[in-house]
Amino acid sequence: MSVIKNISTYLLSKKESPKTVKQFFSWNQLSKVLIICYDNQLSDIVDFINACKVDNISVHVAVIFNGKLEQAPKPHFEHSILDQKQFSFFNLPNETIIQNLNTKSFDLLINLGDRHQMQSLALSKLVVAKCKLSNFQNSIFDITIDKDDSMNISNYLKQVILYLKMIRTK
Repeated sequence: MSVIKNISTYLLSKKESPKTVKQFFSWNQLSKVLIICYDNQLSDIVDFINACKVDNISVHVAVIFNGKLEQAPKPHFEHSILDQKQFSFFNLPNETIIQNLNTKSFDLLINLGDRHQMQSLALSKLVVAKCKLSNFQNSIFDITIDKDDSMNISNYLKQVILYLKMIRTK
């Protein structure tokens, strides 16, 4: 692990996670979902967004983009582009990003980054959501659904839907 990654992890551990009442949701109980992803994953999330639309679930996508802002993707769904200028040298998001995302109340946050991507991990910790899901284990997340290395994001999100449909909350 690099020195910068170690410092980033330490700084993130010192930040307070927002307090919220944690709860599990089944698929049919969801109303608002936040997906945290990188720009190279956008085409893989379209089927998931369409499945959400069918069931009247609103989706907001926080897209982490490390290129020039004028070259940022312009997807046809509700999104926020988070460029490098909105993160510190240690890949922690600035307060403006967190405040903007926290103005909405999300039932479920899905982190599509991996355990080594500090930007998505930091966003996952600092954004308010009643339930947080990822493909790797970390105390930040309430649900972990493992992702096979050969599985693409689209298939992973199909697994997420399947598991959420299996959750019984009553």
